[in-house]
Amino acid sequence: MTSDGSPYTRLTRAIRVGNLPLIEATAAELGWVALRDALAILLVIEAKDDKRFERSAIRWAGRLALEVPDLELAEFAGALESLHALPDEHAQRVLLQLADRARKPPSPAADPSPATRRSQDPRRRRFP
Repeated sequence: MTSDGSPYTRLTRAIRVGNLPLIEATAAELGWVALRDALAILLVIEAKDDKRFERSAIRWAGRLALEVPDLELAEFAGALESLHALPDEHAQRVLLQLADRARKPPSPAADPSPATRRSQDPRRRRFP
């Protein structure tokens, strides 16, 4: 696999082929990964590194709770059930629908606060 393309292109390619070390490196380079892409990463973790799956699924659920406006408790409970059912296709569809409702991250230029600068620190990975 070459390093051609943008970091996001490399991330999607790494997800497609299931290259977990490259996924981790590229996600760290990006600094932030959309919740939908984080779900794709979670599926790779489930397939490749079962020991990390539960911790990663909990982290993904936490992001879901924080990033989806107006998420209802019943929806969150359903998301937890779907995470437990992965890699089931119906569970994936449920989680993708919820992930598509996630807020986009604020632009760093729009909020120059110290908290934003910390969240942009590449050492703070934002994937499952």
